Amino acid sequence: MTDYDFVIPQGLLILGGDTRARLLVEQERLQAYFPQFTLTRKAGSGKIRARGVLTTNAGRRYPVKIKLPERYPHVIPKVFPVDWDSRSPHSYVDGHLCLMRDDQWRSYFSIAVAVAKSALWLNKFDVWKREGYWPGNEQEH
Repeated sequence: MTDYDFVIPQGLLILGGDTRARLLVEQERLQAYFPQFTLTRKAGSGKIRARGVLTTNAGRRYPVKIKLPERYPHVIPKVFPVDWDSRSPHSYVDGHLCLMRDDQWRSYFSIAVAVAKSALWLNKFDVWKREGYWPGNEQEH
């Protein structure tokens, strides 16, 4: 039993057997599972970002950007909505989404895991906006 509200498909994980460069493997995972996302390195700073659009079950489209912290993959990436107000029970003051607790993140999770968790979050956000409650299990953050 895990603390997660979904089972993570093995294809989204980056396990020790793959010795290629991490970002190459990350790009492959994104293209395989979320081809609408791009992974880029910001000129000058070298910071890595992913961007894409997720569509919920209700048909709403949400553009998001993912910022990889300097210590990634040992630290969870931050997912931010683009051009919309994400105020909800499960977002932080700076606007990034609460996908899971920091201590639940594992270094073998890929950016694609963060995208998958974002898709779940956005579907719950749609329910919250429409019905006034957050569906599913909740954790303190």
